[in-house]
Amino acid sequence: MEATLDQAALRAPTLEQDQRDSAAFTGNSAPRSAPAITSRISVQKVCSVVRKFGKFKRNLVEEIGFGGMLKVQMLARLNLKFIAWLMERVESGKLKIDERILQIQYRDVQTVFGLPCGTRLICPDAPEPSEACVEFLCVSSSLSKGAHSLKAAEAYLLRDDISEDSSKVQIDCFKIAFVVFVVGHLLAPSTKYDYISIDFWAALSDTSRIKEFNWCRYVLEHLIRAVRKLKSDIRNRHKTIHLCWLPHFSAGHVFYLDNLDLGPLSKTQEDLPRISLFDYESVKKMTDRITNDVGALKMYAKATLKSPSVRKQTEQA
Repeated sequence: MEATLDQAALRAPTLEQDQRDSAAFTGNSAPRSAPAITSRISVQKVCSVVRKFGKFKRNLVEEIGFGGMLKVQMLARLNLKFIAWLMERVESGKLKIDERILQIQYRDVQTVFGLPCGTRLICPDAPEPSEACVEFLCVSSSLSKGAHSLKAAEAYLLRDDISEDSSKVQIDCFKIAFVVFVVGHLLAPSTKYDYISIDFWAALSDTSRIKEFNWCRYVLEHLIRAVRKLKSDIRNRHKTIHLCWLPHFSAGHVFYLDNLDLGPLSKTQEDLPRISLFDYESVKKMTDRITNDVGALKMYAKATLKSPSVRKQTEQA
């Protein structure tokens, strides 16, 4: 099914074709305008909440292997056309730019986000809920609309009574709330505002084992799902394309920019997670550097890839 979908997507209309058709219109019939691209950007929400964490809460995040989320940079705005252009070029886990191919693997997601890449798979089948899961469900219901509400997770994270004196259940609830919060706002957002479909309860039942799960695979699978949705919307000529998974595709655009040879704009190879290096200004400068106007179209491939040896240094950092 995956190959069939990708092959159909290649034959289907693209954003570039829509832009070209719109720009070339000179007849009497109504022009077909290029689709509008929108998104619910939630990177700011994650950054604003994490900034309020003291040392104790930050240590709790580190304990579950999600320390990379503490280093995400504030991105006030993203170039949505660039993101959509990039997403169109993902096929079966490979990023194809002209004749150049970059394989996107679990390891790459780990390099970008600093997420756990353990041996256990995340599946939707939930075991018997732990005491902390039950407590989180109860508290979430009293704070908002239940555990599926991102507002409830945020409210728990900002509680003043989470400290060294907190009970084990309270601390476990904090860890659960953090995973729910960052998955819902950054790693795999849903199409609904302030809502998350929690298909990873099994990975939260025992908070001491959260980092044993392969969260990189989970994020990559959602990224591929996002690409399929985008291509379907383009193929069906939707007037508005909503990049509902845009925040977690930040892994894709950081991965792409980080693999380009941009001279002095390129980032040093040693620092991890890579997303900690990509603030708004640097992303804008790098995107401007690779932008190539072709008539009414914008392409983002005006740069060469780093040599394989340099890319390998980043992976091994």
